[in-house]
Amino acid sequence: MTNPPARWFLLLFVAVTGLEILGDVSGVRWLHYGCKPLIMGLLLVWSRQQSIPTSRSLWLLRVGMVFALLGDVFLMIREVDLFGLGLASFLVMQVLYSLSFSTTRGFGPVSVKMVGLYALSFVLYSVFFLANLRPAFVEKPALQPLWIPVLLYVFCLTGMGLMASLRRRLPGYGAVLLGAILFILSDSAIAINAFLSPFDGATLFIMSTYAAAQYLIVTNTHPTK
Repeated sequence: MTNPPARWFLLLFVAVTGLEILGDVSGVRWLHYGCKPLIMGLLLVWSRQQSIPTSRSLWLLRVGMVFALLGDVFLMIREVDLFGLGLASFLVMQVLYSLSFSTTRGFGPVSVKMVGLYALSFVLYSVFFLANLRPAFVEKPALQPLWIPVLLYVFCLTGMGLMASLRRRLPGYGAVLLGAILFILSDSAIAINAFLSPFDGATLFIMSTYAAAQYLIVTNTHPTK
């Protein structure tokens, strides 16, 4: 079994996420800057307060959470172009989350057919998404240096989704898999909004799916004693 957070923590987390979105959309910088780091900050504090042994998988998850926090801060600051640092931070987070999933006690071999089915689903989505993203990089020379980093990022993102899907015998499986899928959707929306076509409600969609993804992943990978 996993250790679900208390209801007050969930309400606090939702409130902080809502205030962050409100601050970003309305241009209230102090609210945006004050609340965005709290999204991962709250989850880190919650994780540290759990009375469970620190296993290798949990250690990897927590270090990944720190990189997610750094990524949030880098992408939050718009006065300076820190997009590359933000991208790198989340790439490291994805690798660490993937390693955490794969080293969790109980993670084991599944049928080749099942691995193939999950892998095909994530790979097809990634290929379709990259195929639609590629023309924007071809048409805008300034974006071309980012293409290889974006490919690497999508590769790691796909790997994280696959690793989450292979936790079938572990507690919280469905929630963690849903979290990984929401993370992929959030990052897809970031790319669409930044490189293809800005859309109304982008901030609301991106941050709500991102916060939900992190909450589902983190709170469902902490087993009871």
